[in-house]
Amino acid sequence: MPPSAAHGRLQSMPLQANSPRFRNIQNLPNMMEALAATRQCHRGQEIYGREDPVEQWYRVVSGMARKSTVLNDGRRRIVDFLLPGDYFGFSVNDEHYFDVEVVVEGTILACYSRRQVEALADSDPEVSRHIRRLAMRAMHRLQGRILIFGYTTALEKVRAFLIEMGQRSQDGSSPVVVLPMSRYDIADYLAVSVETVSRALTALKRRGAIVLPDKHRVMVIDPGTLMEEQRSPAN
Repeated sequence: MPPSAAHGRLQSMPLQANSPRFRNIQNLPNMMEALAATRQCHRGQEIYGREDPVEQWYRVVSGMARKSTVLNDGRRRIVDFLLPGDYFGFSVNDEHYFDVEVVVEGTILACYSRRQVEALADSDPEVSRHIRRLAMRAMHRLQGRILIFGYTTALEKVRAFLIEMGQRSQDGSSPVVVLPMSRYDIADYLAVSVETVSRALTALKRRGAIVLPDKHRVMVIDPGTLMEEQRSPAN
């Protein structure tokens, strides 16, 4: 179904010059951002579904969303976690190929009318170049995910996932990797079982690479050990 007010509240949110949201968008084409409407969403809320018409594009302002699909055998596969600053909703056709749902309660999205932005891009080269950069950035995330699937063991996949999430966080220098998603989400992202994810995290903890303050945070104690897993023999 098309996105509607039932999916979340559309509201005007003034930007303060010292706010994180302002710093995130201050380098974007101003004319494009003038078209954005903000939308606050609830955990588990659907932003759009597979085969819904592509009427809007989106940017995560805060919180997190997940992009997924259901395979013919009923298994879910998560193809991307969408973090602050990530754009999504693009499609080469007029229908979406995946479902997108909110992971974090209170997630805020910036919503752009596809028709208006495309018309603006036709008339403003800066906006057109910006949209191309956004598409390339999404392709780069996909390439990183393909590399994760190239690992042969679950331990390597979980290690690569922690490194990916740490690098994509707003403060990549922090030793704490925040994982707002559930273990089931991580399992469906890595194409392994939830028990396998738990065992891999426990193994990394025993090796002294990480500690687990709670189920949504991982503290990297020894980055060298974590990185070494990439070169470890298959387990």
